[in-house]
Amino acid sequence: MSTITLIWLAIGVLGTWLGAELLVRGSVRIALSLGIRPLVIGLTVVALGTSSPEAVVSLVAAAKGSGGIAVGNVFGSNIANIGLILGIVGLMHPVRVAWREVRLDTLMMVGATLVASGFAFADALNPVSGAVLLGLLVAALVYYIRGNHTPGGENPLEDEALGEQPSRPSLVVPVLLSVAGLGLLVVGAHLLVASAEEIARFYGVPEEVIGATMIAVGTSLPELAASVVAIVRGHHDLGVGSIVGSNQMNLLFVLGGVSMFGDVQVADSVKTSLIPITLAFTFALIPMMATGGRIRRAEAGLLLAGYAVFAATSYF
Repeated sequence: MSTITLIWLAIGVLGTWLGAELLVRGSVRIALSLGIRPLVIGLTVVALGTSSPEAVVSLVAAAKGSGGIAVGNVFGSNIANIGLILGIVGLMHPVRVAWREVRLDTLMMVGATLVASGFAFADALNPVSGAVLLGLLVAALVYYIRGNHTPGGENPLEDEALGEQPSRPSLVVPVLLSVAGLGLLVVGAHLLVASAEEIARFYGVPEEVIGATMIAVGTSLPELAASVVAIVRGHHDLGVGSIVGSNQMNLLFVLGGVSMFGDVQVADSVKTSLIPITLAFTFALIPMMATGGRIRRAEAGLLLAGYAVFAATSYF
């Protein structure tokens, strides 16, 4: 392992965080300008943007015949999004959750998890199931875009954190901010994944474990960066929406796209470990979000501890 690998790792971290800052700023301003709730921006624009590293890594892996990395990355990223990211963010600051607003979105995430897990467990990841998953994604996006505008075009958010009043500013600057942020996120995540993969292979870690842990964490860092920045700036709905939406994107868009390449072989370790753990984290999230109006530090600590156990047992 060379020194340049560690340098690329550091550059990747810096690019990921800077990209998240720009993406959150631009996305909030787009929501303000178009009269769209920030939650919807989180579920769509931010989620798609932060899921792009998973898509790139998984699609490239599938095209090269590395199905273990592709499938492991998808389920491992969803585990990291809930256990690692919400765990870290919740320990930093209790996360406010408007359950009435996110209930259907969360249940849609649960449904996507069940459908995708069922296909994977039954060794049915193929172009047919891929088309089903992508079709569900299109339906979800149509629902979000058509059903979640603020009536009458009123601004849903008086953004005190940014010092803005309800208005219809130009979209040029926020779009440029979002595009620049997304670009930095993708490049930063790519550098992180490449350097982490080299480190993992240097220590002789198996392909499935690399996909489910090192690469999954690397490709989930944009979600972590975007969620931390959003919640620190007071946009809890944007932060929660980006995680819920990213998990849906991973399962429907990424796994659906990977399946379109042909039959995907699912390792026994994915069936006996990754899928059950993904379902456990997903279902554990529901009572945390549905009660008390927030994810408390104690609950976040449980999520993070659960992820630490998962990561440790994956290696040892």
